[in-house]
Amino acid sequence: MFEIVEKDEVARIGKLYTRHGVIETPALFPVINPSKQYVELSRIRELGFNQVITNAYIIRGTYGDTAREVGLHELLGWDGPLMTDSGAYQILQYGHIEVSPDDALRYQVEVGSDIGVILDIPTSYPRPRELVEVEVNETIRRARRAILQLKELDPEHRMLIVGPTQGGVYRDLLAYSAKAVSRLPFDIYAIGSPTTLLQSYNFTSIVKMILTVKAIIPPGKPVHLFGVGHPLILPLAVALGIDLFDSASYMLYASDDRVILNNRTVRLSELSKDYVLDGCGKSAGELMEMSKEERIRLIAQHNLWVLSREMMEIKQRIKEHDIWGYVAQKARQHPSVYRAYLTLRGSSIFRGLIVKLASGLKVNATQLSILDDGDLARPEVQWAKRRLSKLIKGMGDLANVLVIIGDYEEPFIRTQVASEVTRMGVRVFTYNEVYGLIPIELSDVYPFSQTARVNVKPRPTKHTLRDSIILVEDKYRDLVRFIKCSGECLIIYVDSLKNIKAYERYIKVALMRNGDETPRT
Repeated sequence: MFEIVEKDEVARIGKLYTRHGVIETPALFPVINPSKQYVELSRIRELGFNQVITNAYIIRGTYGDTAREVGLHELLGWDGPLMTDSGAYQILQYGHIEVSPDDALRYQVEVGSDIGVILDIPTSYPRPRELVEVEVNETIRRARRAILQLKELDPEHRMLIVGPTQGGVYRDLLAYSAKAVSRLPFDIYAIGSPTTLLQSYNFTSIVKMILTVKAIIPPGKPVHLFGVGHPLILPLAVALGIDLFDSASYMLYASDDRVILNNRTVRLSELSKDYVLDGCGKSAGELMEMSKEERIRLIAQHNLWVLSREMMEIKQRIKEHDIWGYVAQKARQHPSVYRAYLTLRGSSIFRGLIVKLASGLKVNATQLSILDDGDLARPEVQWAKRRLSKLIKGMGDLANVLVIIGDYEEPFIRTQVASEVTRMGVRVFTYNEVYGLIPIELSDVYPFSQTARVNVKPRPTKHTLRDSIILVEDKYRDLVRFIKCSGECLIIYVDSLKNIKAYERYIKVALMRNGDETPRT
């Protein structure tokens, strides 16, 4: 069972219930090597991980019936939630493994896995489309077979089951896979095979894969992103609705003397000798003097510590309703993440996802910082612009109105300037580069008064004014050309909006002349 307890747009904090405890999502499963684990499981728990994942294929080959007899938790010495991979990763590496899909599923049930995965065929990259299509259809066939098989193997539904979607960068095949798998009653849906994309920092393709699947998968179900575990991409993935991750990155990097930091990965030799790795308390110089095995253990521990802190920060940002502020911050820490971030603005799938899952409502919302055009993709902005456009369209003819452009305190409706113009009995709008026309009545509604903006290119308004007045401070005169006007639209340039009272009579006379009636409220 999966319960959503907190939301921030598409991101959410949830509870996934298993036989051996509750997993608070978003959560990352460290990959455990059943043959040789450098970081003790007790230490992994101390670092903040209540859940781990291991490989049932390797367990089967190493321990066989022993794991069946004593159970996987007893074998590994772990009493928390435990997930098993079926051997698909080995298929990705070697192309084939010596176990059938039926046997792989049966073994996971028999060893007592809390969360099992069907033996799908992961999509490698690059790979010819015609082969991927065959593999996708085979994965779907196996998914349907697994659901039928589990009715006999696990009638009490003790093991949660994961249904992977495949197709990789071929998004039409991925969508086809997601539609087919989502019709089956899996407990968790997964996006498979981004590992090779992650290794090449192809975050843009990973983001497109997430959007494709999230747009199709039932919104109340948790979604797992296989093989992703780096602080650079985790916040964006969570913001797009990913709940679960698994990764061996902490060990793979440590084995190669690579250190995971908050915004990058560096080789140990590139660090200053007195640079201290917080996750293990040792300096780079001290680590270089240690044996290879001890160095791997301590770097792996540090890498886990960084990943744990990243997941904590992500959850905190969701609770503060600022996950997209954090994503925007992260995006500017690496060009590959920023490129992926920029793709959201032009994505119709992302816009549809916002409409489907985001509310746009914020409690105790923080300032919304728009640092450049890339931030216009943020759900808060897209949601607000969509609702604002509908509202203004519902107002009917925008004639004989007053538009104000200039410097004023936020929210505008509470300023002295606002009280002056509303007393004139005219309909008033403000204008800014992010949202366009904003009715004065909405100027204190989130996010209009909470948006700080710089380096944003103005765009023409969607709505046309007729026979109206634009009152603009002289230094903002360039913005006037982005307001669509017809008829006699008068432009009044002023040094400061604080002197607006001096223009009261002129505004009234001009609007009465244009409308042949008294100004409208």
